[in-house]
Amino acid sequence: MTNAVKIDEKQYELIQQYIDMLETIEEALDYVTASFADIEKTEGGRVLGDVFEALGQVSESNRVFKDLFKDRPEFITVLEKFETVIDQAMELNGHFQESNMKEEIVRGKLSPAFSAWKLEIDQVMKPLLNN
Repeated sequence: MTNAVKIDEKQYELIQQYIDMLETIEEALDYVTASFADIEKTEGGRVLGDVFEALGQVSESNRVFKDLFKDRPEFITVLEKFETVIDQAMELNGHFQESNMKEEIVRGKLSPAFSAWKLEIDQVMKPLLNN
C-alpha cells in the first residue's frame, strides 16, 4: 500500500458526513425491506422516496470525492461502482405502485447492491478517519 492519504479537517468532516449518510441510507433500506412484511411499518413508501433522494446526494458527493482522490485509483474504482446501485434503483421506475415488484427489487437487488458497495466504501474511507 502506498503512503497514507493526508486529509485536512474539512475533508475529515466531509468523509464523516458521507459515511454517516451511507449508514442512514442502509438503515432506511432495512426499514423499507422490513415494511413489506410488517404492517406496523407504514412509512415504507415515504422512506423509499427519501432513499432515492439520498442516492442522488451520494452521486453528487461521489463527484467531489473523485476530484479529491483523483490520484488514488482504488478510491475511484469503488466510487464508480456506485453506478451498480443506481442501476438497481432505476429498476423501480414505473413499479412504485406494484408492491410485489417493489419488494422484489428492493429486497433482492437494491438493498444488497447498496450494502455490498457500502462495505467497499467503508474499507477505503474509514481508515482515513483514523489517521
